[in-house]
Amino acid sequence: MKVIETLANLPAELAEKIPDVKLQDQDIRVTLAQEGLTREGILPPKLNLGDFALSFEASAEATVRNFNSPGDVDENGIVGEAAAANAPPSDSARPQLILGGDKGWMRYQATGLVKAGASGRYSFVSANGKTELSASLSDYRAHPLARNMREAAKEDLASPRLLVNSTDLTKLGTGDALSWRVRGMLETGLDLGWADLFTTNLGDLSFVRSSELIELKTSIVALVRARVSLTDDYQLSFSRPSPGRLQLAVRKAKSHEASQGAGLGIQVAFADPEAVQARLKEVLSALAGQAEAKVEELIDKAIQKVLTPDQLALLRSVLERLGLDPELVNLDHLKQEWEELKQKVEAALEKVVKARIGAAFQYEYLRISESSTLLEVELDEATALNFHGQLVLGNLVDLMSWLRAPENAGRFTLKNYLNTASFTLQQTVGFSLSLGTFEVFKARGSLKQTWVSQENTQGARRQAFLGQRAYEDALMGHRNRWAVDFRADMESFAPAPAASDFRYGLHMLLWGQKKKLTKQELQAAVDDAVVWGVLDANDAASVTAKLDAHLGKTDVQTQVELKISDEMLRELVPRLQTFDLKLFSRALARAMPWSEQTARVTPEFRKLVYAPIWESYLTEVMNKGSFLSGDLSPTRAAQIAAWFIEKDSTVKQLASGLLLREKTWQPPGGNFSFAEVTDKNRNTLAKCRRFVDGLVRLRRSIEERRSGEELRTVHGDLEGLWNTGFHLRTAGAVLAELAKGTARGLGGIERTFTVRLADSQEQLVLSTAWGPSTPTP
Repeated sequence: MKVIETLANLPAELAEKIPDVKLQDQDIRVTLAQEGLTREGILPPKLNLGDFALSFEASAEATVRNFNSPGDVDENGIVGEAAAANAPPSDSARPQLILGGDKGWMRYQATGLVKAGASGRYSFVSANGKTELSASLSDYRAHPLARNMREAAKEDLASPRLLVNSTDLTKLGTGDALSWRVRGMLETGLDLGWADLFTTNLGDLSFVRSSELIELKTSIVALVRARVSLTDDYQLSFSRPSPGRLQLAVRKAKSHEASQGAGLGIQVAFADPEAVQARLKEVLSALAGQAEAKVEELIDKAIQKVLTPDQLALLRSVLERLGLDPELVNLDHLKQEWEELKQKVEAALEKVVKARIGAAFQYEYLRISESSTLLEVELDEATALNFHGQLVLGNLVDLMSWLRAPENAGRFTLKNYLNTASFTLQQTVGFSLSLGTFEVFKARGSLKQTWVSQENTQGARRQAFLGQRAYEDALMGHRNRWAVDFRADMESFAPAPAASDFRYGLHMLLWGQKKKLTKQELQAAVDDAVVWGVLDANDAASVTAKLDAHLGKTDVQTQVELKISDEMLRELVPRLQTFDLKLFSRALARAMPWSEQTARVTPEFRKLVYAPIWESYLTEVMNKGSFLSGDLSPTRAAQIAAWFIEKDSTVKQLASGLLLREKTWQPPGGNFSFAEVTDKNRNTLAKCRRFVDGLVRLRRSIEERRSGEELRTVHGDLEGLWNTGFHLRTAGAVLAELAKGTARGLGGIERTFTVRLADSQEQLVLSTAWGPSTPTP
């Protein structure tokens, strides 16, 4: 590009619009045709950059703006006020140039047309059927606030800079910045723990009959590296925070995608093509209940007819579990059937892992506002220049690989990546890539309701809603942390987003960790899994026995999860449109605290004992209790419990040993008896009714195409039933019972019980395979 050593005069059209005053004295927004800038040689008519060509048409518009005080808004997000101290990356703007000091900025912005070059490496995408693609380029120049603006503009435009020229990066002064905004394919990399990819995805790998226990064992430290690409408008910017250093940032930008367009088009590929093969044996062992090598040994012996009786029984159990040929009728085809199953599992595994990565990345990406950043990192100038060409084309993969390399640690400062400060995203849970860092658990309680909206050039919006509740509840023992995420986001733009345009999901998590877990604490965690339908009651004892050897010896982490997809949630919502007293009484009874007493040892026994007690209690609240408080007194609750234990034959048979404990209320009370549970978890009836109201509102909002703003109220109605650990257990029990009546049964909900063992660095993910069943009467 031509360099003008001196600029005697500004083009007349520009000179008359820039006041002859100090930068701090006046705000300007100057728009002019680029013709004057190209005619004077300030902008070149065309630049050939190898991978693409960039031309500055004379008829296009250029702008000049200044920023001189807090409150000034830069639509590019480069200049702005500093984020609040300790503000999460997802909640705050992240400008690179901070207002409020003794400097201000002049911004020169031009529009270029992009065309493919000779190299064939062209990643940009035109929108709405157009053959040409426009790009916006901005140059930010820092000046003292007392500097004359007209003189500053004359000096700046004598040496114009464009981000697409790598040499122009070297000309950045401290406090300067360059940006480039375009539509194209943005490609980045992710490192995730293999173990995390299966904490809520075993259902899609269930090649086993209903009621079989699936147990997947994998390493906590094993990672999968993936390349993720999407199509969107994005902005790349470089700024100079200090001599020799550059800070680069990648942001979302106002989209050129049409309403009801194709969406982000996210694609996932493994950086290591053999990554799936390396984990296939683990999945096959989980499905077969035996190691892959053991199954193949048994099949070979069956074909050779040399099986012992014990081996024959074991092979038959494996084949029956997998739905193959337990009677060994057709030995000639048995090996072929096994190989075909392995191929199906491999294909399903690759599909599940890619879907999990893609969905989680999209979840995070849609919740990044245009004022925040996808990636923000500070590094030395030489490294920035080395990756400059790829970054301009939207390729972040090689830079990400460099940043992850151990030998480069200390040579850069990561500010933000996908709303975290880490490249390796481990302990990812639910829909999210970053919730697993458990930042959300650092406070004793948190409730987050956030809208993120992206606009396109037609004024249509693509929105995402984050409704998240997390808490630390001492009444839950070691399982004292939990989180619930109500997800709602749009794949495409819409002129007036309605509730029907969103995809929904619900994720519930109970999490605990202890260095020396007791058997009773483990049984309580396993009980959570049974209450939520993750494990069958028959599997609970075997799971507890399996983990017995680790008790009291190592740090043990447990996590119980339910994840309900958009399709399944839309199927469940119409099933609960009025308050069902018996359904909620059963769920509340199953959710009562576990103990070794007969009446409490299983959710089924608790249902038999406490469902009639809860039903009587809630009925009395409706009829006689104070609706404003939503509770009866603990003394009255104790009287109701005692009456059933003494008078109801079924309850008496199971709970007679608890009569003394249940009949007496002694404040302040613990968290065991019925009266204590009602006292510690107040407003139960009101919360259950509001939960139903939320589902009714959600159904009507979708059917009547109400505004997406209704979702904030929906979340407010729902989240009351998970703001204590007991009520969260109840909510999961309600949803699990509703799911049993659907076509897919509990198999339609992703349900897992995960145990992480610190000494062996192993993770066990367990889930009972379920199909449809008859709903509980």
